[in-house]
Amino acid sequence: MATRKMNMFEKIANMTGVLYRAQAAQWPRRAQLLKGVFKKEMAPPTQAEWPAIKADFAKVVSTIQSGQYKNLSVKEAMVYSAVALEIVFWFFVGEMVGRRHIFGYLVPADYVSKDTRKAAAAHVPEDPTAL
Repeated sequence: MATRKMNMFEKIANMTGVLYRAQAAQWPRRAQLLKGVFKKEMAPPTQAEWPAIKADFAKVVSTIQSGQYKNLSVKEAMVYSAVALEIVFWFFVGEMVGRRHIFGYLVPADYVSKDTRKAAAAHVPEDPTAL
């Protein structure tokens, strides 16, 4: 007896089940590892780490001022560039979190600023009968 050929959605469902069963046993260990990395990497610096941060920043400034960055290997330059990009990207992610929106600040359509309200209150309308 010939078996029926599976359609695309059935194939995707079967592949998803296979992947899930293969990874389900590993999830607790991986979740614990990710939690540890997240706590370590995303925590703000402690008081004991500030002197090292200041020294590293002073080293970067002196390297830029003296032109020693020209002597870096390509690998070192790529690593430093990746770190700088990570800092920039985290800045933008922090901005998005602070705004609570991805693209910009959400301003209600009926919003009128305090300055505009003061200007409108102080405005004296023209006399329409003076025409």
